[in-house]
Order: sequence, then C-alpha cells, then structure tokens
Amino acid sequence: MNIAAILPHLELFGGVRRYIEIGNIFIEKGHTFRIYHSDGSRPTWLEFFGETRPVEWVTLEENEIAISSDYSVLHYLERANSVKKIFYCLLEHKNNRKVCANRKFLIMGNSSVICEMVRRKYKRECIEGIGGVNPELFHPLETKRESRDIRILCYGRIYKKRKGVDKIVKAIELLYKRYPSIRFLLFDTPVGSPKLDALKMIKTKVPLTFYTGLPQEKMAEFYSQADIFVSAEKRAGWSNPCAEAMACKVPVVCSSSGTRDFAIDEDTALVFRFRYPSIIAKKIRKLIENKELRKYIAERGYRKIQEYTWSNLVDNLEKEFTNLLKKGDSGNFRYCPE
Repeated sequence: MNIAAILPHLELFGGVRRYIEIGNIFIEKGHTFRIYHSDGSRPTWLEFFGETRPVEWVTLEENEIAISSDYSVLHYLERANSVKKIFYCLLEHKNNRKVCANRKFLIMGNSSVICEMVRRKYKRECIEGIGGVNPELFHPLETKRESRDIRILCYGRIYKKRKGVDKIVKAIELLYKRYPSIRFLLFDTPVGSPKLDALKMIKTKVPLTFYTGLPQEKMAEFYSQADIFVSAEKRAGWSNPCAEAMACKVPVVCSSSGTRDFAIDEDTALVFRFRYPSIIAKKIRKLIENKELRKYIAERGYRKIQEYTWSNLVDNLEKEFTNLLKKGDSGNFRYCPE
C-alpha cells in the first residue's frame, strides 16, 4: 500500500508521534508511508524511515490511502490524489461536526471513546485506530535513588488548558504541606512560534525541576525515576504520556479523559472523574501512603498497556485498509446503523 499522512508540521506533539511511529512500522512491513507537511523537512526529534514532502505534493503524487487529523490541512486531504481519504479523529473538538458531515472522508478514532462518540453523535462508522505506545523507547529501567524523596512526574504543557497542569500544581501544593519530601518533576519541549517557556508560567513553592528537550532515547530512564505519574487532561482521545508512564512501570493517577481503554480505577491506575485539585490530591496521597498499592498499580498498568503497542495497531490498520481498498469507491460512504 501507498499511504500518505498530511500534517501541519513535525514538531514534538503526540499526534505527530502517532504518524511517525505507525509510519515506521508500515514501512517495515513493506508498505510506502510518506508524510506531507508545511515545508517537507524531516523530523529532528524522532527517527522516521520514510520520505517527507512539501504538503502541496499530496495533490500530485498518487497514494492509495491519505490520512490527516488536523483541521488546518483538511483542504489538502480533500484534494489529495488518493483512493481513500481518512480523517483520524484524535480528540473531542467543535470542528468534529463539520468533518464528520463530509462524506468524502472516512472517520477513524484513536480511542474507543472517540469511536463511540462518532458512532453515537454523527451516525458514522468509525475505524478503530486505538493506541499506542513504543516499548522499545518506553520500558522499565532501574534508576539510582540517593534520597527518600517522593518524585511526582507530570507533563508540563501548562499553556494548553485542557492538559490540566495548573490543577495538578495546586494538588501538589496541597500535599506538600503534609509531605515535604515531595519533589515535583515536569517535562516538555518548547514548540510553536513563539516558543513559550512553560516554566515561567508555573508559580509554586514546591521544589520543582522542569526538564526540556529530553532526547527520546532518555525518556524511559526519565519516566522510571518517578514514583507517581499524574495527568489531568480533558477532551483527550489517547493520552500518550499516561501510556508511556505505564510502559515504564510507573503508577499512574489520571482523569478518565484519554485513558479509558487502559486505565481501570484501583486496578491499572487511580482514576478521577472530576478535575478538582482536592480530588487529584486525594488520589495521589493514596499512593504516597501505600507502597504496596504503588507496586500493584504499576505492575497491572504495565501489563495492560502491552496490549496497545504501535505494532498491534498497525496490524489492525493493515487489515482494515486492505479491506477498504477492496471495497472500491463505496467505502467512502459508510454509515453506522442507528
């Protein structure tokens, strides 16, 4: 198969990771996978085995499957020279209605929640593109501990309100009064233009270390040093950071957004429904005070997330895309039963 991914850029975002990861595996399986984006440059933060092209070329080069998940480049998806055109829905968004009403596109979801939303709300069938995580990059590692600090890790993109970092900061402040051994760790890579400095946006008295620009080959070591990983997203489809933490055998405290496929409360994670700092703090405290529970949650989470590797996802998509191409043009006009 010849597959095209249409993106606005190749900066370090979860959606971009998705295409690079599945693209590499499609290529390893003998398919062609090209990424078309703004200037056609190659990604600098994660190796990509395929070719990159300026986005305009997607209207000229022939591909069997064209995929995009960004609303800003949908006009290129519409004009792509391809047999099948798929919108990959990665999160709940106000623009979903407009996209799902466009019968030129097939719809694919990155989580069971997104797929259910598409079927229920828009009466469309939804390809299940659920997952994933790369166990070669994210896996448990032994790390040296020189103190008894409680290390709590969080993804630090605070200027994206739906990530809920501000709520986690408040939750940690509540806990710090009782547990002064808490050490707060955050990570992110500045992206966009201008590149915002997230550290300057965080005001707290809790001892905090903010890591930026960590190389991908160091991420497993970085995650593995944490005692607890916390996420408080909303409107997410699939939470890459939570999946990565689980793959590194770190116990996770998280919202249900973006995690319902793999985060089961009191089993594979501690899950909260409402993103109030006091509720988040209560869940974290439970893990701080119960070392055996931390071990249990970490082990159960690790086992569960192994079901959602990028390789498993590509195996499923390979079958789905092959069937779509066999159906001919009618495959672009599929409806979901009431």
